[in-house]
Amino acid sequence: MSTISRPETSEATGPGLRLRGWLGYAVLLAVLLAVLLIFALGSEHFLTGANLSTILTQASVFAIAGVGLAVVIINGGDDVLNGGIDLSTGAVAGLSGTVTALALSHGTPAGLSILLGVGLAALIGLINGAAVSAGLRPLLATLATMGVAASLELVFSQNLKIGIDNQFFTTLRTGSLAGLPVSVWLMLLIGALGWWVFAKTSWGVNSYAVGQNATAAKVAGLRVSGYRFTSYLASSILAGVAGVLLASRLSAAVPGIGTQILLDIVLVAYMSMIFSSRQLVSVPGTVLAAVFVAALDNGLTLLGVASQWVGAAKGVLILAVLASITLRGRNNR
Repeated sequence: MSTISRPETSEATGPGLRLRGWLGYAVLLAVLLAVLLIFALGSEHFLTGANLSTILTQASVFAIAGVGLAVVIINGGDDVLNGGIDLSTGAVAGLSGTVTALALSHGTPAGLSILLGVGLAALIGLINGAAVSAGLRPLLATLATMGVAASLELVFSQNLKIGIDNQFFTTLRTGSLAGLPVSVWLMLLIGALGWWVFAKTSWGVNSYAVGQNATAAKVAGLRVSGYRFTSYLASSILAGVAGVLLASRLSAAVPGIGTQILLDIVLVAYMSMIFSSRQLVSVPGTVLAAVFVAALDNGLTLLGVASQWVGAAKGVLILAVLASITLRGRNNR
């Protein structure tokens, strides 16, 4: 049986490039820490217990949906045009929250309402997975389902906010355990489960192999389409869960809220590479990135920065991360 040998690396193309790569990521980490330090010095409220709890609660929505997107990127590769991407995740989150709130308003029990919302999200994940497995480009396939999910959200809500008045959701919003909100515990649970899957199971290890070199994975006997199909299903289910949490935190399903958080979800998934020792998209890195993005939102607001500039800051971060991905790809080639 033949094996693929690793190419020899010279000082100019191997260790030298890796060293420059590590230096680049060290600079990015230093910048992130400097931003947090500025917030701490600029506002006396930033590091208070109540504010940190608010940051973590906000991060839970980004993190859970972001973990789903990270699963897609891991299985499809981090090439933005041809690799794994799920642009529908924000709209799916909004649709899930809307369906859940609408079911509650008609007297449906909380558990069944959540099942309906997340179930519809899973259905869209099945469509995404089937489309990508059939050969459609993920960017275009999920762009189409994003439009479908956003339209369904408006149809179901009639473009009106749907309030939530339910004891279970009140507990989900205000309850805490050992000083941490319930949503934060759910974020940590999903993060820990994702770490275990990708670090300790054959499915997780094979997922990275599929994403980094699909041809080699096929030669090794892996069913690439099956891994990618499953990743899109997982992404939509987690987006559905995030949508339920978001509706609970706002005490209502707000039309269009899902598309508004898409930028945050994409940012935390790709930004996870900064927190990864292997400089790859990862689940623990996504959770850490979500906390940073939530802190960025919160800190800029405390400093009195207008909301449009907050969005601009996130856009710059995405450009920086994507630029680092492109440079890494060129170095690898």
